[in-house]
Amino acid sequence: MRKIYFGIACLVLFGFVAMVSANDLAFYSGPTNPGWISDAAVAKNVKVIKDDPGIKALFENIDDFGDGDEVGDNSPLAKWTKEHTDNGQQDVIILACGTCPSGLYEFPNKDADGSNVENFVEAGNIVINVADWIFYMSYEGGVRSPNNGPTGAANVFDIPGLSFGARNGAMKPTDLGKKYIPSMEAFNSDRPWHVEQFKGSDWDLVIFAESDKNNADPAVAISKSPGKDGTGMIAALWQAAKPEWPGNTDIRGIGVVEFVNNWLAEEAEFSVEAKNKLATTWGSIKQGR
Repeated sequence: MRKIYFGIACLVLFGFVAMVSANDLAFYSGPTNPGWISDAAVAKNVKVIKDDPGIKALFENIDDFGDGDEVGDNSPLAKWTKEHTDNGQQDVIILACGTCPSGLYEFPNKDADGSNVENFVEAGNIVINVADWIFYMSYEGGVRSPNNGPTGAANVFDIPGLSFGARNGAMKPTDLGKKYIPSMEAFNSDRPWHVEQFKGSDWDLVIFAESDKNNADPAVAISKSPGKDGTGMIAALWQAAKPEWPGNTDIRGIGVVEFVNNWLAEEAEFSVEAKNKLATTWGSIKQGR
């Protein structure tokens, strides 16, 4: 009888570990605000990220939501976000096109508090934004929405008056940037983080490139108030008006890969099995370069 009970206990424990150890990834891939990043660039970058062996090692499931998947609270993207909020695992959304659709945050600022994306982050999950001003507007259906404006980010971060307006954008990699995102080079950010606005907030900033002490990009904000799923994070990376990135390599693809595999994998609450798979996979890739 003891053996039966022991076996049942092991099955329950194994099922619980399996339930909480997986991490899922969702892309929102457009439509874009075309002056900031083209639909073609987004498609290429998403493919680079999705096809990367390290990314595949970290995430149990990878979903890609595009035009038609994002409109309103009953959309597939909204449902995915709600299903991955307070589920006991730390999941990731990548806004690869830089826009924030109504399935995440109803424009113009109708979800001032308690939007799907804010609930997702407050529960302890992660949002990564590339290109356009984070949470500013949507281009769903190929038509520009009414703007949330700066208030979108201010509401999600709960920092009144928060801005990503243009300032000193001549970004150079920090030591952390050189370590964790080695492909990154100096560039001009049109929408830098205003570092001083985060002082005294509920967020700590980690900065990978900066022009001075008050202007940064890329950077990630880490919540000081963990949730059920982990410690919430919001990253905004390469917020620059470049439909096509100059040069042969679009940093907005490979850079996200390096950010996730090198930095996020260390700091986020991914499963031990996933981290072991990543270490083996990513190490092999680096040796082969």
